[in-house]
Amino acid sequence: MAIKCVYSETLISAQHESHSRQFGETRDGDRLPIFSDNKAVIFVERDGRYRVKTTEDEILFIGTVGIDEAIGRVDYAQPHADVEINEGGRTYNREEYYRHIAPVVYLIAYDDDGDRLAIAYERRKNGRLLDDGTVIFADDGAFADWIAEQVEKEERPPVMRFDNRLPVSVQRRLAGLDINDEYQVEISRGTWPRIREKAKERMFGIAENKQKQAI
Repeated sequence: MAIKCVYSETLISAQHESHSRQFGETRDGDRLPIFSDNKAVIFVERDGRYRVKTTEDEILFIGTVGIDEAIGRVDYAQPHADVEINEGGRTYNREEYYRHIAPVVYLIAYDDDGDRLAIAYERRKNGRLLDDGTVIFADDGAFADWIAEQVEKEERPPVMRFDNRLPVSVQRRLAGLDINDEYQVEISRGTWPRIREKAKERMFGIAENKQKQAI
């Protein structure tokens, strides 16, 4: 491994200075790219650290803020470098990793007939439907317990989006859960009416069965 000093290269145009890249200079004066084969490797450790290395196993950076910080450090050193991300024995490129860590999104609507609550939900990731269903609850507390159970099942904090105004007890329960409030969700037109209709159909089915039993 060659010993080299790392320098930052800047561009100056019309008295405006901007960062260009970094490079390593050897004792002989040779200027070398930080990533000799234009490839950086990021290791996502279990302790929450992100280690940025070259393919020669040189450590460029160790961070704890997140993958954006690690990739930003790669781009600062060498814009447009290829990135390989290693986590849990699997490897990803940039796009694959962001899809991998994208949170699960719950879209939830409900119908309330006074003594029970029918909720219909869709569970999505990267815009793709993972599963959906309807659930009946006797009260708001049971509804809140169900939400908490779903949150705890997810590998990463999920996103929760509701079409209806939530009862106060459910809002309080949500406030104590680890939920992703920053992820931007696009909800297509017609989504909420479709989910609400599923909840109404479930509630109507229960009411219809009660009428038949009464007869």
